[in-house]
Amino acid sequence: MTTTRLLSALLSNVTINVLITAAAGYAQNTPAVSYKDIKYPALRSVKVPQPARIEMSNGITRFLLEDHELPAIGMDAMIRTGGRYVPADKAGLGFLTGRVMRTGGTATRSGDDLDKLLDRLGASVETGIETDAGNAFVSVLKEDIDKALPILSDILRNPAFPQEKVDLGKTELRDAIARRNESSHAIMQREFARLIYGPDSPYSRLPQYDTVTSITRGDLVAFHKQYYQPENVIIGVWGDFNTAEMRAKVEKEFGSWPRGGRPKPQVPEVDPAAKTRAGVYIVNKEDINQSEIQIGSLGGKRSDPEYYANVVLATALGGGFGSRLVNRVRSNEGLAYSTFAAWGAQYDHPGLYFASAGTKSQTTMKALDLIKQELEKIGQSELTDKEFQLAKDSILKGTAFDFDSTSKIVLRLMNYEYSGYPSDYLQRFNENINKVTKADALRVARQYWNPANLAVLIVGKAADFDQPATPLGKMTSIDITIPKPKASAVAGATPESLAKGKQLLANVREAMGGDKLASVNSVVSKANFTVTTPQGEMSLKTETTRKAGKSLQKMVTPMGEIIQGFDGEKVWMKAGGNVQDAPAEGVAAAKDEAFRETIGLLAASANLTVQALGESKLGGKTVEGLLISDPAAKRQVKLLIDPATSLVAGRVYNGALFGPPGEVEEIYLDYKDVNGVKFPSHSVLSQNGAKRAELKIEDIVVNASVPDSAFVRP
Repeated sequence: MTTTRLLSALLSNVTINVLITAAAGYAQNTPAVSYKDIKYPALRSVKVPQPARIEMSNGITRFLLEDHELPAIGMDAMIRTGGRYVPADKAGLGFLTGRVMRTGGTATRSGDDLDKLLDRLGASVETGIETDAGNAFVSVLKEDIDKALPILSDILRNPAFPQEKVDLGKTELRDAIARRNESSHAIMQREFARLIYGPDSPYSRLPQYDTVTSITRGDLVAFHKQYYQPENVIIGVWGDFNTAEMRAKVEKEFGSWPRGGRPKPQVPEVDPAAKTRAGVYIVNKEDINQSEIQIGSLGGKRSDPEYYANVVLATALGGGFGSRLVNRVRSNEGLAYSTFAAWGAQYDHPGLYFASAGTKSQTTMKALDLIKQELEKIGQSELTDKEFQLAKDSILKGTAFDFDSTSKIVLRLMNYEYSGYPSDYLQRFNENINKVTKADALRVARQYWNPANLAVLIVGKAADFDQPATPLGKMTSIDITIPKPKASAVAGATPESLAKGKQLLANVREAMGGDKLASVNSVVSKANFTVTTPQGEMSLKTETTRKAGKSLQKMVTPMGEIIQGFDGEKVWMKAGGNVQDAPAEGVAAAKDEAFRETIGLLAASANLTVQALGESKLGGKTVEGLLISDPAAKRQVKLLIDPATSLVAGRVYNGALFGPPGEVEEIYLDYKDVNGVKFPSHSVLSQNGAKRAELKIEDIVVNASVPDSAFVRP
């Protein structure tokens, strides 16, 4: 060992021994035998700097706190708004408004110009709207605050909401909807909230494709106007500044904002039935090998008298290492890496409380049984002195982190102001935690944590559970299938439109191949496929085989060959050496596409409902609309017919092109004639009004010998 390393080791040992000796309180350097012998001094009082609270004449409340450690300034604004104030048929409007306020910029600066300016400054200005509040955040160097403040003021007061950014925001929201079933943990959190609050509650309502489609730019403008007024704004500033000077700067930028005079939004009530949703529920997710378990119900607010006892009880139950759930489920049984319990009270409405764990599929029922056992035990007798004190110490010592930055101090006071809590609420919280007794904890355990009165939710693959879930009683299945967008509304069918549709269809069938359409058994086509992405166009080579409702598509991409097969019931995909099955949504999409495939559709149309829709425009050309639907299977497609040739000029349907579903429009620019049957050979595909792809077919082979095994999963 080198001299340096030896000295370092000696110093480390000396330091450790000194610390242990001092902490243990021993005289004459006598070391502690065990960590249990260490006597820690009482926690010292935390001296918290107090921000200056200033009310402006127009109703804005400000909190200013100096912090000269770094030459930077942070600023946050809270606005009395939120997604909970959005009508159910416009779910997603809050998110879009908060998003496009920033991305769309203002009347004087576009969002793209703001990006460039802030990038040069090394600054950030962001906006958003969550369930219960709107927010805006600024981070900037001290020297550039005079440039950032006017930007924030302009965004809050004068957002432009340009249509192209509204459309982009809607696309982002549709993408989020399409991906929301990817994470089992996210499913657990979302569905447990929907289970307790109710699926239509403003605290658990989900945006859907149709609600997003219904949102217009005018909706964003109106929503902003309703809630963005100075009476609804709280501003906090912290960092390297002089309070008097910063007060003047904020006054200069926001003082001219006139009062709106609109009423303060009222907090929506929670459905009283939320407290009675006990039972066992399951989300059966076939593509995972682990289960998420959660058991709980509707709790209360932070202002409730019983809040403090519930926090202590939940901490002892599952608040970290040393808690009952962690000791039993994680440490002793080894069934879960993470298991915990929480009393999730909100400031202005009841929150959710629960115990949860994640475990492998094969130990799902065992883990759930252990959790229920611990819930029953905690209501049978008082906590031990040791675990009771450990819970209290964990809570009280944890509050020190509420003061470890000036931003947390200011943001905490802003939250209190927003929700009508006293500014010394945290100090009162500590006092009330200290007042909780073991009897209090036992009382709330018996009142709230009886597993017979709670809702149990499991997200997992039921077929792999260690035992059937039947001993739990009646189990209710929760369907998380994402609703498809509704087709564009059309006028109701009349005898005249049905008769005209039948005649129009006969003309189309004759023009496309007549009786020869029925002789088409299989079609193999090779094509160039150009995809439009945000990064530019990408060209792919494809080979598609179709036969009797089955399909096989091979696609050569820059990442290698991808193969997707559909055997009529299942969809599978192969990339490299990996083969996997598609979820139920993928199977439904494949069946929809098999239904609307043009040649097969025309051949089988005698058994379908056909309705003439009248004239419309397609690519600047007048066309005749023809709606073909299968009411039993709830499928439909709109064919657009060229009146001059009776050929199909395009089709419109709800489907997905490289992302979430929406209204797809295909325009057929050219045809190939193969054995008297006309096949579309050049197509342009758009979704929600934007071009997404272009297809040019190079070769078509009809009735090639294709065995059914070609479509079977390898």
